[in-house]
Amino acid sequence: MKKSLYAIFVGLMVSLSSCDDFLAVEPPTGFTSEYIYSSESEIKAALAGVYSLMLRDDAYGNRLAYVYNSNTDVEMSGIATSAANVNGGDMACFEPKPYWTTLNGTWNTMYATINLTNDIIQGIETSELYRNADKTKTSTITQMYGEAKTLRAMLYLDLIRIWGDVVFRTVPSTSEEDLLVGVTDRNEILEFLIDDLKVVEPLMFYAGELDYGVERASREFCQGLIGLLAMNRGGWTLRPNVGNPASIGYMERGENHTHYYDIAIEYLGKVIDEGRHNLTLSFEELWNRENNWSTPHNDDMIFSIPMLKNSSSQFGYYLGIPITAGTHPYGGASGNLNLNALYLYSFDNKDLRRDVTCAPYRYNERLNQEIRLDLATLPTGKWSKLKMNNPLGVSSQAGTGINFTWMRFADVLLLYAEAVNEQFGPREDAKECLKRVRRRAFESSDWSTKVDAYVDVLGNKEDFFKAIMDERKWEFGGEGIRKFDLARWNKYSEVIYQLYHDMISWGKVANGGFDPHIPDAAASVYWQNIPDPNNSDRTILDIVGINEFVHARPAGYTEHELAKKWYALDNATESYEPIPTIRWSFRGFINYNNAAQVSPTDPLRYLCPYPSKVITDHRGKIQNYYGFNY
Repeated sequence: MKKSLYAIFVGLMVSLSSCDDFLAVEPPTGFTSEYIYSSESEIKAALAGVYSLMLRDDAYGNRLAYVYNSNTDVEMSGIATSAANVNGGDMACFEPKPYWTTLNGTWNTMYATINLTNDIIQGIETSELYRNADKTKTSTITQMYGEAKTLRAMLYLDLIRIWGDVVFRTVPSTSEEDLLVGVTDRNEILEFLIDDLKVVEPLMFYAGELDYGVERASREFCQGLIGLLAMNRGGWTLRPNVGNPASIGYMERGENHTHYYDIAIEYLGKVIDEGRHNLTLSFEELWNRENNWSTPHNDDMIFSIPMLKNSSSQFGYYLGIPITAGTHPYGGASGNLNLNALYLYSFDNKDLRRDVTCAPYRYNERLNQEIRLDLATLPTGKWSKLKMNNPLGVSSQAGTGINFTWMRFADVLLLYAEAVNEQFGPREDAKECLKRVRRRAFESSDWSTKVDAYVDVLGNKEDFFKAIMDERKWEFGGEGIRKFDLARWNKYSEVIYQLYHDMISWGKVANGGFDPHIPDAAASVYWQNIPDPNNSDRTILDIVGINEFVHARPAGYTEHELAKKWYALDNATESYEPIPTIRWSFRGFINYNNAAQVSPTDPLRYLCPYPSKVITDHRGKIQNYYGFNY
């Protein structure tokens, strides 16, 4: 059974008041501060409360797993109308609304969690245990101190990636405190967090030395997080036009960005050089283990937010392969997180990650596969209840207990390669990091062409960066980090602009049209049922038309139209046009009405507005920009 840190200490956790009021978190009740911070076991119990808060639906138990992460050239939520969704469903098309309760819920929960970390940090700093600790060597108290600071930094980074400039507090707040504060510049926050973590990192334990391994914030996670914070500080970000709140804003790279790439190289290099993680497990086995609540401390996973079975986690339910409930023991799964169909066709046919990441099917009540593939209807296969050796039961739904993967070693390798290339070009150590990721992605018999030759030919900075962009796309599909990568690269506008036009071109070519950049397209795929080799009473799909385009139905197969449907006759206009899902899925940036006026260099509004209640509570100290000023 998966060890879950916070579950062990749930009976000892400090209690918090409701987080309905921004940052109005009352002190722990029932225990005095002196009591809590007088023993390591009580501090550990308080720290477990941080992990528990992170599991709320408004945080990593739901919203941060998928709500804030699309649309991209990987994850895609299809939007088929130009009308706003009052419940918040339009987050993906770059038109979120300040009044959506989803935004307010996430803001409050993240700050309630940060406030608890601040309380723990202050409590440890003023405790006899910490004052008397030997600061020249790692101990339980220095680990917990660093752990609280590392979790706080992670929470702030996610807030910045959603909102940009945010309220920044490093001391506990109380309900009596004057909360009329404004936001702090995101670069100032990132710089503080980097310096803060540099101090605590040497006095933290590695995951292999911790009782719950990668389910706790470890030394190597702290190192990797410093690197990621530095990559964000050195990257691009959307800035507001303060003189014109109605403007989308502009993309800007912070001053002295090369200094932060140097920091990234140093700390990501530590994770690599210390050799405590590797990519030993196959890509398929990595995710099989995740679906079975088993996470080795020395392989790919570096930090995995622990979830609780039958209580928290959308992985395997919302994120995963759809399953219709029946008499089988796996329960149901909605599989509502989708990848876009062009992503499926971007993979090399021999890339082992493709068929793990992309699952163009669903399971019916008899657990037979059925085709599920369209423009924005492609389940991610990394998570599936059917991979569970011990299913959760016939009536199970969400609450799978599958962990939230926050950082992997593959991420560290590719970030390091990117940072080195940014500073020095495609140096040999950067190439080797890229090769390490690709070796796991291909059979060893293909390494000479798909790994060595593929990487060795990358002789300049631009080509190597493009390869890093592609590799991160193929490696992390469905994990929700593509949006943040595209933003810090200042490539979001360009990628979405190209994706919009590529989808239209695929539809035209599939219907006999011509496009010089797209010579062919998957007009249809063809499928037939075949016996499941592992389950004699079930069937799986044999799908033709993914490895190569097929334009005639093979005997015995059923046609499933794909790109042929993307450019079709509109009954209202009596002309052939792109389908509504293409027209409106990116409507906050490019859509059917404005496409002729949009440029790939125009800024894309990927940030969210501050919640209306936050604006009200701060009485003029916080203001919305980016066209959210209503």
